[in-house]
Amino acid sequence: MRFFKLVFAITCLFSSGLCYGQLNNRVLTQTIPVKPENANEIRFGLYAFGFSKNNEYFNKIADGYTLFGYHLNPKLIYQPAPTVRIDAGVFLWKDFGSSGYEDIAPTFSVKLLKENWSLTFGTLEGNLAHGYIEPLFDFERVILNRLENGLQYKVQTHRFKANAWLNWSNMLYRGEDDQEQVDGGAVTAFTLLHQEGRGILADSIKLTLPIQFTAQHKGGQIDASDLPLLTVANIAIGLELEKKYNRKVLHRLYTKNYILGFKDFSNTVRLPYEQGHGVYLNIGADTKYQDVMLSYWKGNGYITELGGKLFQSASTTFKYPDYLEEEQELLILRLMKDIEIIDDLHLTLRLEPVINFNDPKLEFANSIYLTFDTDFFVAKPRR
Repeated sequence: MRFFKLVFAITCLFSSGLCYGQLNNRVLTQTIPVKPENANEIRFGLYAFGFSKNNEYFNKIADGYTLFGYHLNPKLIYQPAPTVRIDAGVFLWKDFGSSGYEDIAPTFSVKLLKENWSLTFGTLEGNLAHGYIEPLFDFERVILNRLENGLQYKVQTHRFKANAWLNWSNMLYRGEDDQEQVDGGAVTAFTLLHQEGRGILADSIKLTLPIQFTAQHKGGQIDASDLPLLTVANIAIGLELEKKYNRKVLHRLYTKNYILGFKDFSNTVRLPYEQGHGVYLNIGADTKYQDVMLSYWKGNGYITELGGKLFQSASTTFKYPDYLEEEQELLILRLMKDIEIIDDLHLTLRLEPVINFNDPKLEFANSIYLTFDTDFFVAKPRR
């Protein structure tokens, strides 16, 4: 059965390369654009995200399972000024095969845009929109942890960009047998070299120094929980080199390589490892027909609750919760295709075979995503 699923996924993926559409690596991200032309307008927005992700994993570190359903986020949008946007809506999460909705929650955002920086309060431009590498921030959070609420500050100049955020993920009330939980971090990048070519067929080259980190705190002073405080941090420093080609078939070649570290700063250590590290190497190509990336991971005592489950040195599985694999070594092939069906509607296909060198056998994940993101004019209030 696993073999037939893999063959079916490969067939769908490569046949899609012959379909119409253009590549768009950002189609799975949900942002809050502030558009001066929409000032003093009330608009209705709709974000819809259909997902089908099948993890054919049989190891003791990451569970195999299927995620199949959709997210809906209808909302009203009001821009009282060219630089201010206010959103109010509702988030609905439906898993196919369940009788009800997995989650129904309000969404509310106020975003201020000034020249080269922005500040967002409320529901953030979160998950994939942060731009983290997967060992720091799990791709599946776009499905399983869609909403982030708190504060977010972004800045972008010619040579530097940053996205700093704070997500208050669990509120603690007096006397509860629970802990407050706060997640946060920053994604930064320094442009070391950027040369734009000249002419119709000119190529461009870019060299970037990325620095990313996440931090997580669990605790509180008014709780009834016996659990000790937890404070952990993960960091990645890398070097990214990409060359873009103005060609019909070849669009981009790149290599993105990082060293990572993990540290538990808690007074009482609750995790199986107090600190760890890893190396994450990537090489890839974007073409007219297919995007391909080959990833290599080698970790030692690496733990991250926010990061991808495959990269952990401690099990996240249901059946083997205490299993440890201090040294992890993985090779992942990523085959990706984004198709623009019509304006604002995109289909994304992905196939990701993976080999764990500690237990060499072929495992894989295959996924299909349908994204629709649009808004339209409703009214213009009188002043």
